[in-house]
Amino acid sequence: MLPRSLLLLLALLLLPFSLAQAQTQHVLVIVNNAWKGNISLDFQHDFPCLGRPLLEEWGVKLRHFAADAWSPQGCLSEIELQRHHIRLWYQPEGKLLTLLFPPGSMNPQQNGVSTSRWDDGINAAFVNYRVDYDWHRPEYAGDERGANLEVQLDNGLNYGPWRLRYQNTLWKDRQGQHGSYTRSASLWRAIRPLRSQLLFGDSTTSDTFFAGMPFRGVTLATDEAMFPDSWRPFSPWINGFAKTQAEVTIQQNGETVYRINVPPGPFTIRDFYPPNPDGSLQLTITESDGTEHERDLPYAAMPALVHEDNLSYELVGGRYRTWHGVDSATPGFFQATLARGIAPLFTLYGGVQHADSYLGSLAGVGVNLKAFGALSADVTRSDYISWQETFRGSMWRMRYAKAFFSTETSFSAMLRYYPAGQNYRSLEEKITQPAPGDTWLSDESQARKLSQELWLNQTLSENSSLSLSYAQHSWRSPDKHTRSFSLSYANSFDDIDISIWLERSRSQWGGPETTLAFTIGITLPDAIAGSSPAISYTNNLASHAAAKHGVNLYGTALSDYSLRYDITAEHTEHGNDALNASMGYQYNGGEMNSSLVRSGKQRDYHADVSGSLLLHAGGITPGQTMSDTMALLVVPDSPGIASYNQFGVTTNARGEALVGYLTPWRVNRLTLDSWNLPDGITLPVSELETVPTKGAIIKATFPPTEKAPGS
Repeated sequence: MLPRSLLLLLALLLLPFSLAQAQTQHVLVIVNNAWKGNISLDFQHDFPCLGRPLLEEWGVKLRHFAADAWSPQGCLSEIELQRHHIRLWYQPEGKLLTLLFPPGSMNPQQNGVSTSRWDDGINAAFVNYRVDYDWHRPEYAGDERGANLEVQLDNGLNYGPWRLRYQNTLWKDRQGQHGSYTRSASLWRAIRPLRSQLLFGDSTTSDTFFAGMPFRGVTLATDEAMFPDSWRPFSPWINGFAKTQAEVTIQQNGETVYRINVPPGPFTIRDFYPPNPDGSLQLTITESDGTEHERDLPYAAMPALVHEDNLSYELVGGRYRTWHGVDSATPGFFQATLARGIAPLFTLYGGVQHADSYLGSLAGVGVNLKAFGALSADVTRSDYISWQETFRGSMWRMRYAKAFFSTETSFSAMLRYYPAGQNYRSLEEKITQPAPGDTWLSDESQARKLSQELWLNQTLSENSSLSLSYAQHSWRSPDKHTRSFSLSYANSFDDIDISIWLERSRSQWGGPETTLAFTIGITLPDAIAGSSPAISYTNNLASHAAAKHGVNLYGTALSDYSLRYDITAEHTEHGNDALNASMGYQYNGGEMNSSLVRSGKQRDYHADVSGSLLLHAGGITPGQTMSDTMALLVVPDSPGIASYNQFGVTTNARGEALVGYLTPWRVNRLTLDSWNLPDGITLPVSELETVPTKGAIIKATFPPTEKAPGS
């Protein structure tokens, strides 16, 4: 046995060698010509330790590597890199690591971002404002006439990772009454290690498992957008065609969630992930002349799926929150849901809701069927006391979703079944149920039997699409049901746009109602430079209502297409003719609109103005209405420079401009228009990348402009 002193000496001699074998360094990383940030990596002999989470975040297909490809420390071996033709260059003096993966080793939608690039932005305050004025003159002398005025303010304050949001409304009606109320108030931030959002104040619970409902309290919930794209269950590939340099906008549930500029010709968007698992998507292509083409997108949300070994949760504690003007109880409640990926294809999930005299529970399973879509099944049970009586019941639910990339088809279906003899109610239904004896409120929850819903979206070509929806709800006693069916078709070729809408519905008490609408639009030759007029004809036929016919003239004007106009003449059989004229102007600091509607002796006038103000260390910058995550572009002392990120925006006298609709947790490219610069200047840098956190206000400072050669 060696003496203790000799062992200590050997340990001291080997210590520098062992430290040299494993050194942690902050290095700049580039993967397939894409900047990944400043990342802390362990190095051994100038070879980095590339672990599973980091590679998966970059979009590398880990299934290509064998089980023995990883060292005991979880690092991908150098031999394995060579075997898969993965090239690596490391420059110790510049702390620069460059990796080149073969295309077959990468997921098409990678867009994974190193967490070191997440940017909380600057400390700043902002307000989005909208002022609406409406004046009404009734058709009959005895009816009330007058004006309504409403001011909506969406206020925000960012400090580090914290986000304070306050939304309020001020109003005055025709009778001279006035007041104000709070629409929403919240304080929230991201908890990065947990990939979650912590919120205090007003919000709405997720509707992925239990029925969503508004509340005021505190919540801690997983933010799926913070995970790498390869961990998320689905992303649509969006194909389209732009006739000119165009702006592409994607909306979900009426809110703009993605915006990008594309060159003329066909385009494909692969890096967009819908922020909400539920909700239809609409694509709008705005050409450089102001014309717009809209269509629904094939999108199928995978129900209740979580990546293997991952957790997705939501914890909520607070009180039920009623909407303004609604008189209802506001009991306290607690809700907890948890989903875990127990295997590559299976997810287990469950949850509990508890309130005074109410207990709800849920359990279910989600299955990834790969080429055959995804399926989930669950059961929700409720036990509650209502008006001194005890009730209990259950609701069985099945959801299916499938997206066919090759044919650009999406299909979703949901089935709810309520067993006989039970009295299931969601928590919100229990809170808002009518009291015994109420005759003006109907409560048919105890008689529910079956609910069926189907959605189909089909992209037929780059310019045409078809969508279909069907829903039926049935009750046991009395035996009745409601049914609705809708079919829409849109096509655009050359200068002609065609859309057809068919709807058939049946209520509980009435007979079937059918509506057919047909619209054809034709783009007219430019009458003057900078204009893009179009004319359309609409025919609306209904089985139990008067038919309507209308002619619409619309378009844009001015050199930057910032002025919009719309004139519609409509005739209703056996009714009044109507005229609707509107005009809107979009400028650097906001937007103004006005309209007039005339029908018989009735007159309605409307005007509104909207925009935003950003207060930051450099002063106050006006802009158009902003989204929650935005950027302040700064080109020092360079006015009149446009941005591709938002239509109609140019830098002000200080060289500042506001752009919105940034995608949080993902790479956003802020691009200046280098083709239409003021005379005599050039841009040394026209594009910057940023990775904002949710709700961040990013300050992107470009190098100053330079004089053009020969100017």
